[in-house]
Amino acid sequence: MIYRLSMRAHSPANASELSHREATFSKAGYQHWRRSELESQFTKFFDVSSLRGRRVLDFGCGSGDLSFFAASAGAAEVIGTELSQRDAAQAEHRRADLGLTNLRIVHETNPSAIGLPDHTVDVLLCFDVLEHIMEYERIVAEWRRVLAPGGRVLIWWSVYWHPYGHHLQTMIPLPWVHALLNDEALMRVCAKIYDNPKFRPRIWHFDADGQRVENPYRGVTRFTDLNRLTIKKFERVLRSAGLVIARRDIQPFTGRRLAWLKRTLVRLRPDFFCSCVAYEITVP
Repeated sequence: MIYRLSMRAHSPANASELSHREATFSKAGYQHWRRSELESQFTKFFDVSSLRGRRVLDFGCGSGDLSFFAASAGAAEVIGTELSQRDAAQAEHRRADLGLTNLRIVHETNPSAIGLPDHTVDVLLCFDVLEHIMEYERIVAEWRRVLAPGGRVLIWWSVYWHPYGHHLQTMIPLPWVHALLNDEALMRVCAKIYDNPKFRPRIWHFDADGQRVENPYRGVTRFTDLNRLTIKKFERVLRSAGLVIARRDIQPFTGRRLAWLKRTLVRLRPDFFCSCVAYEITVP
């Protein structure tokens, strides 16, 4: 097993974060950013050739950007699974427009199961999804079930306790605010910001007809789509499921300033001071 802490705080993500903030005001801009970001996440940590000729499952595929990337990279078959009916429909529409015959989009309705037969997947992709899996013990067991002998799971994970793990940075651009305030307090702040006349809503603040939705933060008392899973607990779950950690790559949070300090901090408290974690998991 290779455990690696990155030896430098990478700066490209700083520019990426800026473009992400700008992109959230435009559906087309956000789709372009998201597509580029997922491809960058993959190519930074993994070899594209690992997808060629393989049966690939893109777990939690969203609107399908990583699925399209895998299909165009030469995968024999790609299945993108997604709980959001709206996102799955969007991905299927794009797949039909592109005429991709080696890609299938599946709208899953069970958050704790994968609707595929045993041992039918060679490579499972889980990018920017792990922190949203609420039934993670059952899902990891499902990964083990659907993977063929010698199969692999490739993960890019934004850990909950990292500086912006609260996923509210477009509303509250403060690092570690979720370590200081509870969920209900965070939602109260977001609700007040949303009602402020000067607030510019993001693309997810509009419905399918382009109408701004009612305040989605008012009355909310807790996160329902963030699991607070830690690195240590996740690795225990993997081992309990009979999966092997072949590689773990922890990246310190971004920016060139005080890079030496960031490398030190991420060694001491990886959950709090990482920008992301990448894993390669194998089936023995």
